[in-house]
Amino acid sequence: MQLARIQMQSSPAQIGFTTRNAFLEMQQPQAEMNLRQEPATLQISQDAGVLFIDSSRARESSGLRSSMQFSDENYQFSKQQLLDAIARISQEGDSMRAIENPGNAIAALAFDKIGISPTPLSTPSSLDEGVDVTYQAKPVEIHVKRGGMKMDPVYRPPIYKYKPGDVNVYMKQYQQLRIEVVGLNMDQSL
Repeated sequence: MQLARIQMQSSPAQIGFTTRNAFLEMQQPQAEMNLRQEPATLQISQDAGVLFIDSSRARESSGLRSSMQFSDENYQFSKQQLLDAIARISQEGDSMRAIENPGNAIAALAFDKIGISPTPLSTPSSLDEGVDVTYQAKPVEIHVKRGGMKMDPVYRPPIYKYKPGDVNVYMKQYQQLRIEVVGLNMDQSL
């Protein structure tokens, strides 16, 4: 006799899921530097120089002398004339003393004195353009004040756009157990 049999079939549970990736977008706006260059300052200054003009040589060479210069020159001239006269008188005395020399010494001296004229004061032979001009410059003072650079940066924060990811979990198939009686009919009246 053929007995009834129980047949069981099971199917496992299945989980399904769908994902959506996260999304991140980032933008960085450029910063503003705001640079300013302050100009440098340059100051140049110079005091007035000194001009020296010495015309004493030119005045002297043209005969325009101060009273002191004129007195000094007359003194030097008189002194020289005195020394020349002493020398001449000494030579005349020496020639008259020398009686051993033949000839008349007094007649020779008189003959020499015929052409003598008074000696004039010295006058310049040529005009000397002797004006001395000197210039003494004062030093130049240079002051530089540096400008510099000013920077006022404006920073901008980054801009973020973020969409979070998503995971969706669902039951694709539930767990099942099917039990079936296969074979002869069973008396269910028990």
